[in-house]
Amino acid sequence: MTSRIWLRVLALFLFANCFVTNLAWAARVTDLYRAQILVAEQSVKADPSLVGKAMEQVLVKVSGRKDVVTHPLLRAALADSNRYIQQFSYQSTAIPMQTEDGREVLAEQLRIDFSSGLIDQLLSDANIRPLGATRPSVLLWIVEERGGNREYLGRSEDPIFTSMLNKASERGLPIYRPLMDLEDEQALPVSDAWGFFADSIRKASSRYQSDAIMVGRIYRDQAGDWKSQWQIIWPQEIVNFEGRGQALDSQLASAVEFAADRLFADFVKPSSGFDDGGILLQIEGVSGLDDYFQVSNYLKELPAIRDFKIHALQGEQLVLRLTIDGSVKQVQSSIALNQRFKPPVGYYQESGSNILIYHWQK
Repeated sequence: MTSRIWLRVLALFLFANCFVTNLAWAARVTDLYRAQILVAEQSVKADPSLVGKAMEQVLVKVSGRKDVVTHPLLRAALADSNRYIQQFSYQSTAIPMQTEDGREVLAEQLRIDFSSGLIDQLLSDANIRPLGATRPSVLLWIVEERGGNREYLGRSEDPIFTSMLNKASERGLPIYRPLMDLEDEQALPVSDAWGFFADSIRKASSRYQSDAIMVGRIYRDQAGDWKSQWQIIWPQEIVNFEGRGQALDSQLASAVEFAADRLFADFVKPSSGFDDGGILLQIEGVSGLDDYFQVSNYLKELPAIRDFKIHALQGEQLVLRLTIDGSVKQVQSSIALNQRFKPPVGYYQESGSNILIYHWQK
């Protein structure tokens, strides 16, 4: 198909939204507008204090920012949180819990779904951009030292991993564990993970195609207190940190919080407003409508991109003009989550450049 005919056909379908894609991008988070809280008993009307607590969880999860609830406008909205509810329900659990009068019962899980439209509008009024459903995924390796022996955790449904998954769900951070099969054990010996040998960890993790890797080592010190140390590895940098809190659960939760704060940082920095001048996005290897629809569908998912239009089309080179909400760095970070966008071999992408160049991988 020639460029001229290609462009004419593309123009006919430019605003079509009824197509299905199968993109190889980072993880998509579901239930962003849902919060779950354990309660002792069901109630016909959800307790306003619990609704406020649930709405705080949703605001943090949707925005990607832990400090979001300090905004005066959002604090005021939390006082009237019931108006943002779409629906709520209860689900039985096997978790013991005490009622206010001291009885022990099996807890109910209160699930509250908030209106996505109302929450998004509230954040927009506060000049806070939602992080979006497409987020960097994290592969988690954990090694425990016990009695002088070191071994991986997570070979089965380990409670430690489950507690971290629950905290990650609260932050909207896609986190998962390796299969821990023979291939993993051979690729990454326990000693390499414990030693935070980044090259070995990267190589062993490559089969999972995650955006970032988190490695933890947990142990008890001479006084019998839990200690944990962590390393986050992703293309931009490597960060080492320690778990915070006396209890192991607290340290695990703090590790997930740190990871979410650091990995979301490039996406949630305050915006200075719309950049009406926009930037150019040049994509090589876009050979037809299917490629274009997959590219455009992905770009539509990125909160940092307000709009885009075709600037030029020649052969398999597509150039789009982007109108962005935020910085060029945020756009670059968002695009990089889709592993099909690759900079050309040998090309150095200058940070902050107003022309971004990628090759679309088939």
